[in-house]
Amino acid sequence: MKIPRSLVPGLAALALSSALVGCTASFAPETTASTTAFADDVVPEPGRTIEAAEIDANTDTSLTGYRIAVVNVASAGSDAMLDGVVAFAEEKNADVEIFDAADGDDVAGAVGDAIAAHPDLVVGLGESVVDTFSFETAQVLYQQFLILGAQVAEPTANVTAVIWEGATSRGSAASADGDLNGANVTAEFSRSVVGVGVASIEYGVTGVIVAVDAPG
Repeated sequence: MKIPRSLVPGLAALALSSALVGCTASFAPETTASTTAFADDVVPEPGRTIEAAEIDANTDTSLTGYRIAVVNVASAGSDAMLDGVVAFAEEKNADVEIFDAADGDDVAGAVGDAIAAHPDLVVGLGESVVDTFSFETAQVLYQQFLILGAQVAEPTANVTAVIWEGATSRGSAASADGDLNGANVTAEFSRSVVGVGVASIEYGVTGVIVAVDAPG
């Protein structure tokens, strides 16, 4: 199911800048080779980092019948993100099923159960899911995944991530882009962020890392 371009006004017609090739996000990129393009021109290239000029998931577009499975390891930051995903789904009439993991060691089981539910999208929240997602996502290339507040070091085309300053973890595979801080994440911010991620995936810009402004 494709979401109309009105889902995120900033995504279909918003400026997206090609920041870096590879998996390094830059929140103040120092490059003379960067280019600005519209979403129509963004080529899905796994590992590419793009910057969203704005976060705007406010729309009347319904996602009735769209199924989201969420994998969460409880923490203050991930629980706020979970509240945001649930709020987004309720607003869009999408269905949400939550798969809790007690800790990082339990994520594999939660991911397996989430995939077995055959959702349209599996969402992972925060740095605790990254190591498992790095492996599991490459085994089921037909399934779309979205990671909020973290990223995998070498994403395949079915793994999209939304990151911001303080939420750039790559798990144990590689270092983050600076200090990690999830304390200021709110449900309202997360609702907008998941809207950007879902729109990017449904628009066909997948396998990328979308860098957004950190919550104020």
